[in-house]
Amino acid sequence: MHGQVASWNVHDRDSFMAWYRRMAPQWLVIEYVARENQGEGWSVIEEMWDKHNAQITLEVVVTIINGNEAAVHHRNRIVGTDIAIESIETYRFESGGLLVRYFLLPPPDNQVNLNQFRGLAST
Repeated sequence: MHGQVASWNVHDRDSFMAWYRRMAPQWLVIEYVARENQGEGWSVIEEMWDKHNAQITLEVVVTIINGNEAAVHHRNRIVGTDIAIESIETYRFESGGLLVRYFLLPPPDNQVNLNQFRGLAST
C-alpha cells in the first residue's frame, strides 16, 4: 500500500505500475463508486497516471489493513493550489487479483473542473 503512494509522489511510473502488477498479476478491477462505464482495470490505472500524476500529490491520512483487505483515506492535493480531493479507497486482494473501489469527495464550491476526473465527472 505504501509503495504505490511513494512511487506516485516521486513520479515514477514504472515503479507505480510494478506495484500494481505485483498485487494483481492476473486481474485488476478498479471501480469509481456510483459511476458507469468504468473500463478495464489496467486502462483505468494507466489513464489515471497519464492524466493526473503531474498535477496531484497524495497525502496519506490513514491506512487500515485487515487480512486481505485495506481501507485508506487519501488527500489528493492539486499541485500549486490549496485544493484537495478527499478519497476513501478500499482494496481487496484475492488470488491473482485486486479489486479497488474509490469513493471521491469533490472539493467545496467546485474550485476545479471536475469533468477531468473519471470518478467525479457528471453522469
